[in-house]
Amino acid sequence: MSPRSLDRTFIGRSTEYGAHLGDTYRVYPSVRSMPPTQAGQQSGRRGRVLSQNLLALGFTSFFTDISSEMVVAIVPLFLTTTLGFSFFGFAAYEAAYQGTNAVFRIWGGSIADNRQSHKKTAATGYSISAVTRLGLVLSALVAWVPAIPFLLADRIGKGLRTAPRDALISLSTAPDRLGMAFGVHRAMDTAGALLGPLVAFLVLSSAPGAFDAVFVISAMFAAVGVAVIWMFAQEKPQKQVNQNQRPRIIDQWREVKDTKGVAKIATAVGMLSIVTVGDAFIYLVIQQTSNLSARYFPLLFVGTALVYLVLAVPLGRLADHIGTRPVFLAGNALLIVMYLVVGFSGLGLVASLLCLGLLGAYYAATDGVIPAMVSQLVDTHIRASGIAFVTVVIAVARMLSALLFASLFETLGKTSAMITLSIAMGVAVLVSIQLMAPRNVMTND
Repeated sequence: MSPRSLDRTFIGRSTEYGAHLGDTYRVYPSVRSMPPTQAGQQSGRRGRVLSQNLLALGFTSFFTDISSEMVVAIVPLFLTTTLGFSFFGFAAYEAAYQGTNAVFRIWGGSIADNRQSHKKTAATGYSISAVTRLGLVLSALVAWVPAIPFLLADRIGKGLRTAPRDALISLSTAPDRLGMAFGVHRAMDTAGALLGPLVAFLVLSSAPGAFDAVFVISAMFAAVGVAVIWMFAQEKPQKQVNQNQRPRIIDQWREVKDTKGVAKIATAVGMLSIVTVGDAFIYLVIQQTSNLSARYFPLLFVGTALVYLVLAVPLGRLADHIGTRPVFLAGNALLIVMYLVVGFSGLGLVASLLCLGLLGAYYAATDGVIPAMVSQLVDTHIRASGIAFVTVVIAVARMLSALLFASLFETLGKTSAMITLSIAMGVAVLVSIQLMAPRNVMTND
């Protein structure tokens, strides 16, 4: 289908839906003031999920994740085997990776809200990430050009785009369909995350050590993703912006923090994230414990992505029916089981597959549910800042988590480290249940 025919296919639907969504937000400027049952009655059968923006952003994420996961799938092994990084050295890289992401999430959310330019801000972030692929090609061809700066620059692009993109999805979706909408987006995103490692595996199987070929193909997919968002996504401004009175970032974040329930959600996700072991660490432990051949390492990413792809939409729909918080907390509880499997098993084929399945289910229950949960609370004019506020907490906590896990793993060993983290996760889940209880975060103004 040509770009023009694709545009004609969805433009009529999005115009009709956009008019309805505009009416919804004029009556209900925030979901905080709308009881859940009333929200469902307000949208009724007209509360569509597949808006033009959702499809455009979904395909953008699909192509971008093929690109990024081709790189991500080889980076842990590349750094630890080719460049000789120790486990703690990789943790330091992962911490810098998450820290860079966190800093620029702040800017991305603030700029998008200040200018009411969610599409442009997100598209700029995707464009930056695409350009870094060319830098990686150069680093693979020229020995003295380091790859690390380009990998960290990619996180600048991701930091800028994530909150504006998720805000644009929420602003294009009826309030009672947010879980489903984010589930659809994450499913499309994860389809790319599944294909990316497969492409990297095929390339490296055909030409072992051909990292430059992986980076070139990655750059091509990234370029397609950038083209899709610029051509097909549409802005959804929520109010006129006074060019001379734009709020400072600190003012936006203060308004977000003062929104009922947001601070407690941020506290809960921060506690949970600091005891969440990054998937790259789990894959390295599986590879080292089971002596998995390096050529098969990218397939570990595929296993997780496959489970995530299957469960993202059903768990998003479940979150719309029973609430986002129970689904999110249940997802974190799955990590306790995974930690115990990692700690007490020899990580043979069955145990490794179980770990990949649990990790995929965790991401399906949390990744899209978090922005849906935040979108239900914050006003539309600070939607990107609200999502950024919570996801920055997660990124900072993950930065600390990387260093924490490496320290525990090297001082206590695999089994004791995983037991310690499983206990900590259990405590964090119990505390979060109290913090995120509906009576503490919802109001019927």
